[in-house]
Amino acid sequence: MPSQDSTRNRGDHAPVFRREGDYWTIAYDAAVVRLKDVKGLRYLEPLLRHPGRAFHVVDLIDVAACPNGSRPAVGDGSAEAVERARKAVTNRIRQTLARIATVDQVLGLHLHNAVHTETRCAYTPERPTRRSA
Repeated sequence: MPSQDSTRNRGDHAPVFRREGDYWTIAYDAAVVRLKDVKGLRYLEPLLRHPGRAFHVVDLIDVAACPNGSRPAVGDGSAEAVERARKAVTNRIRQTLARIATVDQVLGLHLHNAVHTETRCAYTPERPTRRSA
């Protein structure tokens, strides 16, 4: 099975961001993209599931490291630890968005414009979305 795949012929245009084993399926508008699991996709998951909501980078790392929330994954909460987390999350998300753009340019551009990274990260699409699990 290839590590990435894209199609643009869906009849149902409900957005989807779903992990299926070692792969993720992302559907938006007429695009359907399948990508192999990487940290950047795990950082994107809460953003895409909750459009408009801002997530602190430490929370994104914690969710990606331990989805059941059982233990914090980031250091002592110092300014240096938060800055390291910000850089790590920003870099992984940028790499992932670039990967998505190589598979589907339109979806990549949409996410590039709608995903914002700093100490707090958010997905703010141009139009409201109703997301499917």
